[in-house]
Amino acid sequence: MKTAPPMLVLAALVAGCASGASSSASASSARLSVANSTTIPVTLVVNGAVVEIVPPGVAEDPVKAALPPLPWSVETRSTSGRVLSTMTVKPGDSAGSFGDAVRADLACGRLDIWSGPPMLGPMFSPDPSRPCD
Repeated sequence: MKTAPPMLVLAALVAGCASGASSSASASSARLSVANSTTIPVTLVVNGAVVEIVPPGVAEDPVKAALPPLPWSVETRSTSGRVLSTMTVKPGDSAGSFGDAVRADLACGRLDIWSGPPMLGPMFSPDPSRPCD
């Protein structure tokens, strides 16, 4: 029985891994992430359905809950139901160094939601005009 030269086997393995990675990457390219740096639990709502409650001080990159297919209408809400932030994610929005994101600097901390790369920006500055509940 003849065996393939080691370099040919290695090339086939690399090609197989690359093709598997690219197909799974395109299937799961849309990710949603949250960083709740507030002192309150925040309800994450996608397309009108509660996805999860994110405890204070918790970050998930990406969110572990199952998400519906795109497009997404994303909201975060306080425990009283007040909308804290909103954003829309459409197919193709997140590519390379681009994505969708929303930041809310509230009286009780910062809330970031993003799809794509994480947000950068200025340090947190509490906004007393934006109460948490």
